[in-house]
Amino acid sequence: MTHTTAPSLCMAALLLALSGSPAHAAPVSVTASAFSGTLIDFNSLPDRSAVGSQFAAQGVTVTGGSLITNNSSVLQAAFGSQGASNFDYGAPATPSWLSITFTFADPIIRVGMDQLSNGSEFILDVSQEEMLFDSGNTPRFVGVEDLDGFTQVTLRLTKENDPRFSIDNLRFDFAGSGGGNTVPEPGALALVGLALAGATAARWRRRSAV
Repeated sequence: MTHTTAPSLCMAALLLALSGSPAHAAPVSVTASAFSGTLIDFNSLPDRSAVGSQFAAQGVTVTGGSLITNNSSVLQAAFGSQGASNFDYGAPATPSWLSITFTFADPIIRVGMDQLSNGSEFILDVSQEEMLFDSGNTPRFVGVEDLDGFTQVTLRLTKENDPRFSIDNLRFDFAGSGGGNTVPEPGALALVGLALAGATAARWRRRSAV
């Protein structure tokens, strides 16, 4: 009859713990200093251009609603350059859209931008989580990080009556080849602790027997 030694049992527990399904961390808010990748300032497009696939080479396209470059005096004063809005400021009768979606060619781990609106709260939907930020008629930076990686983010407002917003300096960082980091589940960490404790006990028993 073959007997399994204590160290072997400890190693088996350790391997079982490490092979468990990783827990996914929720998205968190980050500042502009966290970004080191792509920056899109919309200045390369003519004023009042509908933004869609023009930045596909950089890895992002815009769908849903409408995003239009905006070189109005209001945005020049706020951002210091041309931005982009979810409405055409040259055609007041054109309805504005509640939301737009950025779709990325590969998973990213961070997205951020300068934003302002007409007195609403600004929402970023990332990884099925709703991140709510303050907004208003002065620029504010918003940024979200999810190290598990994501390929879409939707911008929208809580204000349903004329929900207008403008953005500039879109930032995003692509995930590495590993697709981001994961966080071990509490149960897996407990198994690791038991395995290490068992290994330590086995060593003490062997020393006592000598």
